[in-house]
Amino acid sequence: KMELVTPGQKIQSEAGFLRGHGTYVKDGGETLVASVAGVVQRVNKLVSVIPVKSRYIGQVGDVVVGRVVEVGQKRWSLDVNSTQTAVLMLSSVHLPGGVQRRRTYEDALNMRQLYCEGDLMSAEVHQFFGVSLLVCFLVSFFPSFLLSFFPSF
Repeated sequence: KMELVTPGQKIQSEAGFLRGHGTYVKDGGETLVASVAGVVQRVNKLVSVIPVKSRYIGQVGDVVVGRVVEVGQKRWSLDVNSTQTAVLMLSSVHLPGGVQRRRTYEDALNMRQLYCEGDLMSAEVHQFFGVSLLVCFLVSFFPSFLLSFFPSF
């Protein structure tokens, strides 16, 4: 049976449960309450709420579309609509002309000529560190452009 709950809704008031993600305890530890809107999931004594809407959690091998939000020291920070920050290292991109060589100080200075804030790119998640950082390799690049939509009244 699927049980849909909203934030603040009582889930369980019996003793002997374990509090999982999306829940908190109220009334001195006797009542379990939902902290997010979602579906209640019970696994043995563990009670969790799986959110109806959640953000992407990266896995190695995933291909993501990201928007460059910052150009930093030998890396681009990407917004991939994730709980984690995604980065694309300068050493992970192909240089103009397909040149295969070590990245130099001049390459680091000219990073904005390759990709700048607002550019969209498709990247593959290469590795991740804990819950905070995704490291990506470039798959393809889409330069920034403006779309105009005109309503038809």
